Amino acid sequence: MSTTVQDRIGVLLIEDDDGDAFQVGELLAEGSLAVSLVRRRTLAEALGELTSNIDCVLLALGLPDVVGLDTVRRVCAAAPRIAVIVLTGLDTEAAGEAAVDAGAQDYLIKGRVDGDLLARAIRYAVGRRRADEVQQQLRVAELQVHENARLERGLVPHPIVRDPSIWIASSYLPGRRRALLGGDFYDAVETADGRLHLLVGDVSGHGPDEAALAAGLRIAWRALTLSGASGDLVLSTLQRVT
Repeated sequence: MSTTVQDRIGVLLIEDDDGDAFQVGELLAEGSLAVSLVRRRTLAEALGELTSNIDCVLLALGLPDVVGLDTVRRVCAAAPRIAVIVLTGLDTEAAGEAAVDAGAQDYLIKGRVDGDLLARAIRYAVGRRRADEVQQQLRVAELQVHENARLERGLVPHPIVRDPSIWIASSYLPGRRRALLGGDFYDAVETADGRLHLLVGDVSGHGPDEAALAAGLRIAWRALTLSGASGDLVLSTLQRVT
């Protein structure tokens, strides 16, 4: 079965040494992974290649314009969604672990890599980076769900009514699946003169910013109403708040 360009993994090699770059190209050619290889000699040249077509960066630490772990940090900062594998000539675990701590997914020691090992490292690094991105998106979504739920609970009324003859009942129909309550909200407050004040609002179909504003307006309305402010003053104040 033939491999299309879309099926290939985009690899950016940042290496100024022609011999090392040639060896990487040969290893990729003999490996089991279909890749589209782009090579740049300096970090400045490579930064312009960090596009959506690149899935993995093979990065040498000794470049003409930047040296050491700062190379890793700058690549990761420029393209946080792209997997980075460091190619190092230092045969020590400490050097490789330092590169991973700086943001790389993996490290390989020059001269100790064959085609299959390089292909496997690229495949795993890309897979881990994509998994990390999915996990991050899930965490963000979970935080948004919790925040939205908190805002929705802020719209739940707690009527202040002393008169036992007044009975308030409500029923919510959620505007979307798995919502805690619908977008409409209300509140009820009985003031010292025996008057019952009602507020009805609507944030249905809007986002969390609108829901937060609505919850704040409801709290402000309740405070103004309980303070004895006139209806005109309450409305004008809420209008200024928005």
